[in-house]
Amino acid sequence: MIQALRSKLKNDQRLARLFMGGASGAVAKVVAVLVNAIGLPITVRYLGPEQYGFWVTISTTVTMLTVFDLGIANTLVNCISRAYAEQSDDMAKRYYATAFWATFAVAMALGAVGAFGWHFIDWGKLFGLSDPVMARNAEICAAISYVYFLLTLPLGLAAKVMGGYQRVPVANTFTIISSVLGLAAIILVVQLRGSVVALMTAFCAAMLSGTVLLNLWMALRHEPHIRPAPQRVRLSLVREIMSQGMLFFILQLSGLVVFNTDNLIIAHFLGAEHVTPYAVTWKLVSYASVLQSLLIPSLWPALSEAYAGHDLVWIRSAYRRIMRATVLTVTSAALFLGFAGRWIIRVWAGSVAVPDRLLLWSMCFWIILLAITVNQGALLAATEQLKLQAIYSGVAAAVNLVLSIVLVQRLGVIGVLSATIVSYVLFIVFPATWQVRQILQGRYLPSNPIHEGKIQVDVI
Repeated sequence: MIQALRSKLKNDQRLARLFMGGASGAVAKVVAVLVNAIGLPITVRYLGPEQYGFWVTISTTVTMLTVFDLGIANTLVNCISRAYAEQSDDMAKRYYATAFWATFAVAMALGAVGAFGWHFIDWGKLFGLSDPVMARNAEICAAISYVYFLLTLPLGLAAKVMGGYQRVPVANTFTIISSVLGLAAIILVVQLRGSVVALMTAFCAAMLSGTVLLNLWMALRHEPHIRPAPQRVRLSLVREIMSQGMLFFILQLSGLVVFNTDNLIIAHFLGAEHVTPYAVTWKLVSYASVLQSLLIPSLWPALSEAYAGHDLVWIRSAYRRIMRATVLTVTSAALFLGFAGRWIIRVWAGSVAVPDRLLLWSMCFWIILLAITVNQGALLAATEQLKLQAIYSGVAAAVNLVLSIVLVQRLGVIGVLSATIVSYVLFIVFPATWQVRQILQGRYLPSNPIHEGKIQVDVI
């Protein structure tokens, strides 16, 4: 079996890169799990439920803000993959330079909006904080995180370029560096008995360091050297990137509502302390899809390159086998966490973070559902079939937001998760499944025949 795998990897470079990307992702994920396993209980115990509640709410909100790159980052993956398939380094450099400076302009605009509107926000009311000192600390932490977000908008494109070149192991190496530095920052501040503001500052600076180092490596060591030279910017490419990017933007905005508003809604209507068990439980349950998450960063560009080369046989084989493996591994892990999750959380993060059984099992069901649609989303993105997806995802987001606000006031924390599951099943799972079937049948593939001579093998 091992010999057969080696033979497949030797004869299929796309499969080999996918395998190496997954292997490096495994290392990065193990490091991330260890870092989180150490850092989360330290942070929860040091900050307490209320401060940790607004800490994690700010963190997830910053993640939400990444959608305001207007879909440029995700579009760049497909652009670089297409340039790589055509073996055109000049094309890749033009795409990257155009995307970088377009994103830089977006970051500057968002910075100006933030500077103007910042003091109009009642931070204490937003996070459900009655203590004015704690509300002031939450405001400062939010400002620090916002600056971090603005810097990562253009700098974060480097990881997308590496993905497009199917050099995910490089991006994963610098992700590991960021994770380790982030943990070191947390431990250092806790040992020095620093404030929550000091903790946020040190953590953001440490996480940004890995991103900066990746940009330097790509500019100085990657072959070909990829640098965002302003003279490579092309107006025609701006229009192309923005046109495709707006579809990604709609999808990202929908995903923001579906995935990332829960903590904010809970904090606003129930209080920041109720966020802690919800957020910690989700952190644990999300580990059920850890194996899947190792392959997605490599799978997307591999599918994109195969689609550009009209290699539909490889796409079918890879997608179906990965879907089967996903269902098996995620379901098994979710069942284990359903039975053992409360005990694990009590030992791991303390009694203040332990959820009730209904919330835990509902999250286990949710992670299985999500894992299936993550694979679907990777195929839809790689084949640039986004228009229909943008429509039904937008509907799902709107329904989810309304239901979450209504149900959280009637059912409590479980109401937020129930709203997410209901809207996702009705308005994303069903239409995405139909659309994926159309892709695998060649419905959207251009009429010219699949390239002759390609090695078309199954993925193990």
